[in-house]
Amino acid sequence: MLGWAIREGATNVIRHGRSKRCSIQMSRSGGEVRVDISNDGERVVPAAPGNGLVGLEERMHEIGGRVEAAPLPHGGFRLRVTVPLDHRVQPELHPTAELAAPQR
Repeated sequence: MLGWAIREGATNVIRHGRSKRCSIQMSRSGGEVRVDISNDGERVVPAAPGNGLVGLEERMHEIGGRVEAAPLPHGGFRLRVTVPLDHRVQPELHPTAELAAPQR
């Protein structure tokens, strides 16, 4: 999940940031891991939220994580994703379709 969050954050910097620098920092505190993706560019506010951040928020919520996205006080923008370390990913179970025997 964190890899997906980093990819989404970096993509947003490239597409929307108009920045010269991007910083990606990861830290661990207590039972959580936090990733901060920040840039020094302008924040272009879209007319409506894009699917990327909405999807990121939904996925992080499913595992007990949080997403914060906001302009920085002195310019730039930061995306912060925090996830619990104790989360166990459970594979989705899909019923298998029975294969029909070939007709002869």
